[in-house]
Amino acid sequence: MMIVPAVFLRIVEMERRGGPTDEDLQRASETADMLGEQGDVLIHGGGKPGQCADLFNRTAHAIAVLAFAPGGVELFGTRFEAKVGERRKVRKANPRAGEPSMPPSGIAAQRDDSPDPD
Repeated sequence: MMIVPAVFLRIVEMERRGGPTDEDLQRASETADMLGEQGDVLIHGGGKPGQCADLFNRTAHAIAVLAFAPGGVELFGTRFEAKVGERRKVRKANPRAGEPSMPPSGIAAQRDDSPDPD
C-alpha cells in the first residue's frame, strides 16, 4: 500500500524538526474536513487535475501527525507510532497468513499478534 512509505517519509521529516508543529496540526485538522467533502476523489479518482494527489499527500501528512499522539494511530491494518528522539514503529495490526512481516525497506516493523486492549 503506497500510503505506508508516504507516511513514513513525513514522520522522518517531522522527527528531524523535533515533532509536529502547530502548522502541521492545523493542516491535519483541515485534511479531515477535506476528506469528508472530497474523499470520493481519493477513493475513486477523477476530480480536477492534481486533486487526488493533493488529497493523498494531505492524508499521509495527517496520519504522520497522528503517529505522534500517545499510542500512535492504527489505519488500513497498520499501526503508525512515532516519538521524537525514539525509534518509530510501523506494524501490521492483523497480518494475514502468508503475508510478509516486513513492510517496505527502511521502516521499523513489528508484528502485532497481541489482542487489542480496547
